[in-house]
Amino acid sequence: MEHTWVHSTPYAALPPYAVIGGHDSDRSPIYVGRSFHEGENLPAKVIPSKGCAYVAYGGAEHSKTHYEVLVGQGFAWVPSCSGGVPPNAVRSGTTRTGEPLYVGRGHHAGSLSVGKVHPSHGCLYIPFGGQEVRINTYEVLIYQQRDVWVSASPAYTPPGAVVAGHDSDRTPIYAGRAMHEGEMLPAKVIPSKGCAYVCYGGYEFQKPTYEVLTGYGYVWIHVQHHGIPPNAVSTGRARNGDPIYFGRGHHQGSLTPGLISSRQRCLYIPYGGREIRLDSYEVLCRQ
Repeated sequence: MEHTWVHSTPYAALPPYAVIGGHDSDRSPIYVGRSFHEGENLPAKVIPSKGCAYVAYGGAEHSKTHYEVLVGQGFAWVPSCSGGVPPNAVRSGTTRTGEPLYVGRGHHAGSLSVGKVHPSHGCLYIPFGGQEVRINTYEVLIYQQRDVWVSASPAYTPPGAVVAGHDSDRTPIYAGRAMHEGEMLPAKVIPSKGCAYVCYGGYEFQKPTYEVLTGYGYVWIHVQHHGIPPNAVSTGRARNGDPIYFGRGHHQGSLTPGLISSRQRCLYIPYGGREIRLDSYEVLCRQ
């Protein structure tokens, strides 16, 4: 799909929602960009503090004062190697021969630098220190357009399941959802205990049928004054039409997920057979 690239120069302010790609060796932030060079639209590392962007081509690093910056939400970095790219990888453009080039990043000399994944070359190239540096193990930028919920069971936790916390005995808890009384509620999924749990009407309920959230690019944000961020993850809507948001909080040595009630300005978690109210909590959000 097409993504939003905003034209920029060293004298322009960084556009809102610019995608962070990593950091330079001096810890300066690097943003994801692209720029034309020798007829190819190449991934670029944009470093505002240095007043330009950089691309890798023909064995060398080239500075660019005209470039585009990638903006938006829903992006994430996933590991890859040897020229491999997932199907939803972000493409900057193509080579002159028509081969797609993808946005990647890799570690080098204390930096986490953005560069180009060149599939036919089997690697990532980054611009660094005047050179085009080859890296065989790297991360690829992907775009996850929507939340992906996958049917699961105690015997099957899907790949890429989002970890939501841990039980009091340190058992991992995954982010899930399950239907109860006509509402799709956030669920704590504990495969080792053979089921998922939701809370409703003051009680905790076991659910043998549930879905697990999968994917990358999720973060937990501690909310101030019970405000819900615009990129918060919703499991569905309540019967009154209000969105149901996914949160988590600490209780009895656990870090337990549950549902956020924006009207009651709190988090409810299923724990020990009861529905527990927590006033301090985190919200699950897309990056």
